[in-house]
Amino acid sequence: MSSIPENTLRDLLAGQLDLVEDGLTLLNIEKYIPNELGTRGFIDILAKDSRDRWVLIELKRSDAAAREAVHEVYKYVEGVKAHLRVREDEIRTLIISTEWRELLVPFSRFIEDSSFSVLGLQLLVDEDNAKLLGIEQVEPLPIQDGRILSPWHEIYLYESQERLEQGLESCDFACNQKGINDYLMLELEAPEGFYEASIEATAQYMWSIVGDGSEISEGYIADTASKMPRRDHMIYFVPLLLPEDAYREIVERNPKQFSEVIEYTEGLEGDELLETYQSGILNAKPSTKNDYFEIAYPAKFRCKLIESEGWRIERIHRHGAFARNTVLTDDTILSEISGDTGTTGQRLKRSISLSEKSEISQLKKDVAECLLNNPVWKSSVEDQIAEAAADFPEGELDVSIFTPTTGLMTLFFAMREDGVLFVPTYSLVISDRGEAQRAYFGEITSEGERMIDANSFNGVIEKYYDGDLGMLLLTMSWGGYESRDLDILEDLGIIYSSFRCDVAGQDREFFRMRNAKWRQVDEIRPFQGFQEYANRNAEIFQTIDAKLSPRLNGAMWDGSSAERQLETLVDERTLALGQLHLDVPERCDLCRMPLKDETFISDARISGLTAWGNMCADCTVYHGDNIGWGSGQLYRNEGDGQWLMVAGAQTQNSEYPEDL
Repeated sequence: MSSIPENTLRDLLAGQLDLVEDGLTLLNIEKYIPNELGTRGFIDILAKDSRDRWVLIELKRSDAAAREAVHEVYKYVEGVKAHLRVREDEIRTLIISTEWRELLVPFSRFIEDSSFSVLGLQLLVDEDNAKLLGIEQVEPLPIQDGRILSPWHEIYLYESQERLEQGLESCDFACNQKGINDYLMLELEAPEGFYEASIEATAQYMWSIVGDGSEISEGYIADTASKMPRRDHMIYFVPLLLPEDAYREIVERNPKQFSEVIEYTEGLEGDELLETYQSGILNAKPSTKNDYFEIAYPAKFRCKLIESEGWRIERIHRHGAFARNTVLTDDTILSEISGDTGTTGQRLKRSISLSEKSEISQLKKDVAECLLNNPVWKSSVEDQIAEAAADFPEGELDVSIFTPTTGLMTLFFAMREDGVLFVPTYSLVISDRGEAQRAYFGEITSEGERMIDANSFNGVIEKYYDGDLGMLLLTMSWGGYESRDLDILEDLGIIYSSFRCDVAGQDREFFRMRNAKWRQVDEIRPFQGFQEYANRNAEIFQTIDAKLSPRLNGAMWDGSSAERQLETLVDERTLALGQLHLDVPERCDLCRMPLKDETFISDARISGLTAWGNMCADCTVYHGDNIGWGSGQLYRNEGDGQWLMVAGAQTQNSEYPEDL
């Protein structure tokens, strides 16, 4: 603590403002602020800067006095604004102290919450000679977001409860050794019949790849079962998401143990860096014992494990802050693991009081996180929250946002039986004293009247996935999340739109946001815009269904190349005949994709039907019957519009067909 009295430090500093900043001009010492708003007091030093802004300097010389600084600054800023009618952008505040141990935390929070300019400086003093030696800027601490679960989860499967208990113990040990303190472990049990259903699905999937087109046999299913151990016990692991410096600190404490992590994180940033840090730290030894390992994410937990497969949650193990927070309920934990807080960029559910500024502030942060890759809806929802708070200051707000951010796959999932659950949407419903007053909602709608056909599908695959359908399906390994969602849907003629419904008794008025203004429109039914798009552009849905549906088997996706599969069928005997397809249509009869750029096409019987069709490579593999005499012929693109038969011709020394 400085032994120099505070008033002496103040006078020394007032005479050497150039130590603080070039261009500061002293206006007053101990400037009195009148008691107009109950903010009477004296500003230590009042100055102006080179841009003619007011500079309020609050000086403290001890930890005990420093704790008062934040309160003093709030008081003086409001007093100056009222007394001098100054805007906040015309005020700067400097907190200068010789001691920062007690001040640093409240100062850091103060900076985070303040809408005006705040700077912290440490004053260096020569105690013996009562001289100022200099000033150093104080860096605020990073503000804790409280509780954000990592969106990157891990699954450990076990063949017995005993093995699971060993897994729990090893996970605790590994986390303790690595300095991972806050995490959750969920014990899950598979439902009855799950193992048998898994064998059936796996066998069917493998048979679709290696089989000869016939019905799968009981022997093949039994052989599959012999290679699949029963794993009915699961640990679902979810850690707290740490900031970059916390992960780096873990790694730097033991660089030898985490040498690969250091190597793999070079040049990375953002979420990619955090994910690499977390996975590298968790996978380094000692690691969690398991019989089988899978990566997971919120959508997989909610949609696949809980809703689709029916895994039962037997127990939630809490560690660190999760154990200490006794108010935190299991339901809240499960909601956050499922991604309902917006941190996954896909889903947010929240109910708040519009009279509580802290709840509004947290909601805005969560909205920004949830809609990080959707700036259109992010801006709209933020404006609507502000509008709701202004119009209904005592109201209640229920928020539900679902933005799967799956690009082209959004249209595929929308065609499923429960497809409406996969269509992006949001709603903000405002009630006052229990009565609904207004609703904001968002839907995907058509961008004009442009027709979208199979060419648009092909264009998206070429533009975003280098022409490789397998690259699109690869996104399903992490839940289908596609950061280019906005651009992809726009290329498919879809935009993210916002609407409003005002409620007055039984009356309803509807509005649509256009050019930053609400325009009154006719009554809008749920998903009306998307349904109109689907009705007008049936061909693109036909294409998507034909291309993707046969590649989905249970929870597994087949990303293999149809062209490579057909290449293996090329037959030298057929090639030698030199027969051409003389009447190739413009488009595939099934998916409607243009055929001119295909490598292979077929004129073959459609599987399960007596009808034949001209098919692209994909449809040949996934919808065709066989390639062989009497069932189908395969043709290869030779250029210049010529299609040479390469398999399926009638030959003199073979019955052919050869099954696909």
